[in-house]
Amino acid sequence: MADTEPARKLPHGGEQQVKMEIAGMIHGGESPYDIIYHVAQWLEHTSGEPGYAAYIEEQMRAVYGLALMHVRPMEDELRDVEARLVRISEAYQKPEFTEEEKKRIRFAMDLHKKNIVRLKELIARAKADGTSTDFVKN
Repeated sequence: MADTEPARKLPHGGEQQVKMEIAGMIHGGESPYDIIYHVAQWLEHTSGEPGYAAYIEEQMRAVYGLALMHVRPMEDELRDVEARLVRISEAYQKPEFTEEEKKRIRFAMDLHKKNIVRLKELIARAKADGTSTDFVKN
């Protein structure tokens, strides 16, 4: 007897929903980075592969931000680094850490501050050079 079940057992409605969401994001003028990340989140959920969306976001920041000097991914990275610095600084104030642990936390704070300066310089340079913040279609 031939197998008549479809190869994929996902509900058809799921794919239709994400297609409509993508079209809505495009019509709403949302960033291509946000659209790709949205699709990556959906793929992560449907494939059961935890961390896929975070991996894609990290790769977009590395390639389009730092390598190609697109402003948007660098601004996203700057926002995240600044938020981490706030959390690390708050942790530093907690009395339960030993002096050795506080030394490591101070080191992390210094690295985050240097990274913030570096990202701000890269963003300023990209803006001055007129580097596009959007994807360029070949």
